[in-house]
Amino acid sequence: MKKANKFSGLILASALVASIFTGCAKNESATTSSPTPAPTSGTATVTATPAPDKYTGGPVELLVQDRNTGLTEEEFDEYFAKPVKAKYPDITLKLTKETNLDKLLAGGTPPDLVAVSNARLREYMDVDYPEELDPTIKKYNIDLNAIEPSIVEVLKGIGKGKIYGLPFGMNYGAMIYNKDLFDKFNVPYPKDVITWDEYLDISKRLTRQDGGTQYIGGSPNSVKTLLKQFGAPIADPKDEKIVLSTDKHKDAYSLLQKFYDIPGFIQGNNINPTAIYEGKTAMQVNWVAGIAIDTTKNKPAFNWDIAAFPVVKERPTIGAPVDFHMLAVNKAGKNKEAAYRVLMTMLDPKFQEELTKNGRITPLKDPKIKEMFAQKSKAFEGKNLKGVFKVAPAILPDYSQWEGIAGTYIDNVAKEMGLNKKDMNTASREQEEAGNKAVNDAKAAKK
Repeated sequence: MKKANKFSGLILASALVASIFTGCAKNESATTSSPTPAPTSGTATVTATPAPDKYTGGPVELLVQDRNTGLTEEEFDEYFAKPVKAKYPDITLKLTKETNLDKLLAGGTPPDLVAVSNARLREYMDVDYPEELDPTIKKYNIDLNAIEPSIVEVLKGIGKGKIYGLPFGMNYGAMIYNKDLFDKFNVPYPKDVITWDEYLDISKRLTRQDGGTQYIGGSPNSVKTLLKQFGAPIADPKDEKIVLSTDKHKDAYSLLQKFYDIPGFIQGNNINPTAIYEGKTAMQVNWVAGIAIDTTKNKPAFNWDIAAFPVVKERPTIGAPVDFHMLAVNKAGKNKEAAYRVLMTMLDPKFQEELTKNGRITPLKDPKIKEMFAQKSKAFEGKNLKGVFKVAPAILPDYSQWEGIAGTYIDNVAKEMGLNKKDMNTASREQEEAGNKAVNDAKAAKK
């Protein structure tokens, strides 16, 4: 509550200062944005309502803060500011790369919109920043059914049933594999969609010494991503403490143990060998956007292709956990009607086509748009991009405020198992205790 009050106070102060210098402009804007009165008859007054697709609020500049979505000035200008300006000439977008909200508020420049990931939205909710968008969604008939269901579910989960942001892009789990190593050791290429058990079997067959070189089949890479895919929660139902020892945790950690048991798999202190671009690793799971960047940068000398993120056999159509970027509207902002137009523009299929071609995957369900991913860079020209989208993103198991703290202890369980040969139950119990001590310390610090 202290943070919320601080935010509200700073917003009010900055608004009062702004009104001293821009009172006339504000009055003109208010006049322009008011519905035009229709002729009256007797004592009844009829007001003409602007069409939903028309903005009548007058010239306005909206400040957009990029919290952690990686927007560049060039991308923002070309794929956000220009499309909005083309559709709504009175709306101008300006980007700030200042990531500290307090600094923007203290400087009297509260952002009208924030570009933020699902992992960071809670930070803005904690300070009472975002506008609830359910009334806007209803008013403008925004079709949530056109958006990936996992995104909508996560938005509602974070907002406890309400929606506080709308997506403009997402990422997708994928697998890149070195076809040359499969050929070298006469192992069939992976299918478009394989289970983690199949991935493990391939890793066993391709992890070997040959000609003095140690080859690695492939690892699950991120422990946290694997746990989320298995549906293992970070915290207890009341979000009072972290948990690392449920049956779903055991399923995921048991899979990890099978990789660690492969002779030659662990290299020194590295329990997740992923150096595929050195030509010694056969498979690597990653985000498809990361693969696009890495292959463009590293220009692999080997023949490679991509497939879907491996799945849990009990959930054969569900891949990596959902990861997306959205825009949230300042609930204390003075230009919310203009901000809503930006939200609608970014969900327009034509806008999404261009953004996807440039390297951000559409949050829309339409597979035709998804398959346009990175067409401008030609990062996946001739590659099996369709295979990546044959699975859907996994809905997150929870939305704990302790995720940042839990990450260290989630990884420590795996390290204890892989490097110190501790059994899974002991490692989980010890790290759960250590993690909750850190949680209690964090709670005490907030008081």
